[in-house]
Amino acid sequence: MKAGAIMAMVRAGYPLYLQLRSWLMKKIESGEWPEGTMIPTEHELIELHGVSRTTVRQAVQDLVGTGNLVRQQGRGTFVARKESLSTSSPLYGFFEEFDLLGRRATVASADLSLVRADATVAAHLHLPQDTVVVRIFRLVHEGSNPVFYDESFLPEAAHPLLAGRDVRQLQIYRALEQHGVSISAGEQTITAQAADGTDAALLCIAPGQPVLRIERTTRDGTGRPVEYACAHYRAESYEYRVRLARRTEPVD
Repeated sequence: MKAGAIMAMVRAGYPLYLQLRSWLMKKIESGEWPEGTMIPTEHELIELHGVSRTTVRQAVQDLVGTGNLVRQQGRGTFVARKESLSTSSPLYGFFEEFDLLGRRATVASADLSLVRADATVAAHLHLPQDTVVVRIFRLVHEGSNPVFYDESFLPEAAHPLLAGRDVRQLQIYRALEQHGVSISAGEQTITAQAADGTDAALLCIAPGQPVLRIERTTRDGTGRPVEYACAHYRAESYEYRVRLARRTEPVD
């Protein structure tokens, strides 16, 4: 990519740091920068693409966080070796996971609406606070028992792709992919917390009982966020398994 090409991508509407992140990832994924390659310095990236120091640092930090780059104190930033990459799992929607496990889940209640993004939603979608976004709410039962509810937030541009569909049957990722949106990667965190009033009412449990909170941000092939979602599960209804392997290291 020629010098200044990142700036040419501005018309696509992506924040500058996501454009730079995408350029860095193309260098890595194409093999142009093999494992162990030192990437251009911060100053070189600023000069090459005409962007700010903050933009460079945010783009590089994102790729350090995902394990694609590693920093070495006093030396520079390098393309991570494969054994350094974090283990990843296939990316499925919350409802898709139940289908794959053969669990007979049904959506008891659902709603699709346009709302103003609060500070949390805006931060995850990289949008200004109070920007109009799509909100999808679902309450999911297994048999007659509620097992989880989730809220998904997407940029307003997704509204024409989803409006008019049966929200109870909607599988968000598949719907977006049918319209050419590439669902590439995501990050999620799982935490335990005590049920608040909303959890108690929707999940039919007592306030203070344990629930699992799963927070997820999903990105397209450029690294741009396409969905921020948060799900709350009854603790006994969700099990997360990870296969582990011990890596043997030479002993000095």
